[in-house]
Amino acid sequence: MKTKGLIICSLIFGVAIQFIRPYKQEYSQPTSNDLLIANNPSVEVEYLIRVTCYDCHSNETKNYWYSDIAPIAWFLDKNVSNGKTKLNFSNWEKYTFEQRVDVAAETMFQVYEGRMPVKEYLWMHKDANLTKKQQNKITKWINSLVK
Repeated sequence: MKTKGLIICSLIFGVAIQFIRPYKQEYSQPTSNDLLIANNPSVEVEYLIRVTCYDCHSNETKNYWYSDIAPIAWFLDKNVSNGKTKLNFSNWEKYTFEQRVDVAAETMFQVYEGRMPVKEYLWMHKDANLTKKQQNKITKWINSLVK
């Protein structure tokens, strides 16, 4: 009987938390301030950056089927908000040269060390799992922007 009550309470709780909605990260069209628009990378590098970085580090965040399910939605909102605060490729051209150098160095380090994209992102986005060769292409291109 205790198990049945626990299951019912869990179901009620699971439904109730669906009404607590985080801020929805909205998709917006890229502008001339966008890293990829302003700097014309190769098709391959653009694809790699869009697939690995843009969901959390641009104004082009996509909403997936799991983006509306609490508590996953809360986790995603927090991660995307933090990601955009640290680096927003949609605002690349608004950064000063010094900021670009700092952000580029940190981005190259994070990508090269395999820290970005984060492991949790890779669970649902297998195409974002970069090979060393792909990591090197991204870091080399980003480095070329701040020389």
